[in-house]
Parts: sequence; C-alpha cells; structure tokens
Amino acid sequence: MNEEWVAKTLVRILEVYTPSGSESKLHKTLEEICGELGFRECYVDDSGNFFSSYGRGPTLLLASHLDTVPGRIEAFYDEKEGVVRGRGAVDAKGPLLSYILGAGLAVKEARLRVVVGGLVREELDGLGAKHLVESGFKADYVLVGEPTGFGIALAYRGSVTAEIRSTGGGGHSSAPYIGDSALDKLLDFLYEFRSRFRGRSYGEITSAITMLNSGDWLSKLPEEARACVNVRFPRPHSPDQILKALREISERHGVELRIIDETPPVEARLGTRLVRALMRGCIRSGVKPRIVRKTGTSDMNVLARLTDNIAAFGPGDSKLAHTRFEKISPADILKAARIISSAIMELSKQVA
Repeated sequence: MNEEWVAKTLVRILEVYTPSGSESKLHKTLEEICGELGFRECYVDDSGNFFSSYGRGPTLLLASHLDTVPGRIEAFYDEKEGVVRGRGAVDAKGPLLSYILGAGLAVKEARLRVVVGGLVREELDGLGAKHLVESGFKADYVLVGEPTGFGIALAYRGSVTAEIRSTGGGGHSSAPYIGDSALDKLLDFLYEFRSRFRGRSYGEITSAITMLNSGDWLSKLPEEARACVNVRFPRPHSPDQILKALREISERHGVELRIIDETPPVEARLGTRLVRALMRGCIRSGVKPRIVRKTGTSDMNVLARLTDNIAAFGPGDSKLAHTRFEKISPADILKAARIISSAIMELSKQVA
C-alpha cells in the first residue's frame, strides 16, 4: 500500500461517474477493493448504501458518500504535481478511500466491529443517511468522511433547499408595463430573499441562488420562471425558522414554494472518546490536531442522531469541492488512513 497504489485505486474509483442517483455503478468496484483489504462482508441496503465490514464488538461506522455533483472531469494521476484529479477526488471519494484504507490497516488488530459505509444522495437530499437512521442502524461511534484538511470537524451548519416557481400572462416586451412577466415576480422574490439572508460568515445566515430558468423568446415576456435557492445557518437557528421566512416572502410575491430538503445544524462535543482517539492519531502521524467548524452541511447533520460520539474528518481541500479543479494527494490519503487506523486501535484499547 504505497502512493502509486493509492493513486491507481482512486483513479479507478473516480472513473465510475456517480452523480446523485447513479451510485450503484460503484458497488462492484468497492466490493473488489474491500475484498483485497480483508473485509469479511459486503452488502447494499434498500436505499442503495454500500457497506463493508469486519470484526465484533462496539460498532464504528466510517461513513462517506458515493455521489458527486454533476459534471464529468477526466480522472488521472498527475505525477508531475503528485495529485489525482477528477470529479469527486475531494468530495468525497478521496476521503472514502482513506476510510477504506484506514480500516484495512487495522483489520488484524481491531477489537471493534468496523463498518465502512458509502452512502447515497448526500449531494441531493441525504437519502442514504436518513435511511440509515430511520432503519434503526446502531453505531457506538460515527466518523464522517469529508474534506476537512485533517481538521476534526465538530460543527456543520443547517441547510434548507427550495424550488421557486412563478407564472404570468406574458405579453410583448415593447410594453412590459401592461404585460405580466413571471420572471419579474420571481426576481422580486429573489431580491427580498437575498436581502433577508445576506450573511458572509459561518455565524450568519447565508443564501445562494443556484438555478434560474425563464423565457422562450427574445421579445416575449416570460409566462413561467423557476429558481432554486439554498440557505445555510448555524445554531441556534432552525429549519422551521427559515421555512417560515421563505413562506412569508413567497406569499408576498405570489410565487409557489416547494421545499426540497431541510436539515438542522449540528454541533458535536469535544471530549468524546472518538475525538480524543482522532487527536491522538493525528499526533502520532505528525499532524497538529485542529478543531474546525464547517460552513456547509454533510451527512454528519443526520447521522448525529445515531450517537454523541461523532465527528467528520478527512483529507482534501474543501475549497476545491464542487469545482472543476478537484485534486487530492495520494500521500494525504495515506496519511489520513494512518490516522484513522490509529484511532481504531485507540478505541479498541478501551474495549479490551
């Protein structure tokens, strides 16, 4: 298990293009990799989540996600720069591979039941994590694979995603004052929406317009318009608070509001066994432990319902996530794997 092997294995995973909804294409590849590393069992649950596990005792779930945002990027090993490039390299197939490798390094000595989970639709609606919780999955410790740059993430903001639609009678663009533009209604909504949620830091409520579609002719006022918006918020704010504001704004401007997803923020505790084990693993690998708070939202927000012993951790620069510049170092994946393996062994000592 060296950097060249890690690079080739990651490219193999990245070459399977898995935007949300198509994650099953990766199952066979992951089963083969896990089998090579000594995992005893592989299975897929009803939602399409992939699992590979070994051992007995308290359960440690190492969960990352299989899906990526849409947009193909050629997967290859850039030997000159020493990085692997491709869609999902950072978010989150690189972290997923570090979890598989970390568990594999500890397979002969762990005194835990170690389960690596590749969850589905994290980039869409969190279906995989939600199904895991609702199906009654039991875990004593949960580590979520995300690009944290070796920071130990204890907090993620909440998220509300919504679709906004408006309709109008249309009209000629030469006399917009007597027409009825669906786009004008939608833009009025979006202006107030952005004014209401205009934060610029982790501790504030921020907003983004992610999709906007309208119009079918140069001189015709649009009869239909559609937008997708996203709001992120820290504690103590709640999804209910955001939803109430969105409904008020939509009613004021006569547009239709459809909620796609709502996820509460999460803040885990610093002094848990899992966090202490991770910190020791970092120190042994020459990495100074850092506690971080993430501006985004992840499966950790949902999986926190399984246990208080939870954190997110992984290699990779999160600033590259969802961009065409995704890249990650095989050396960093190996370093993360060693940290995770050390954390597994540290937790195993507490079971012995």
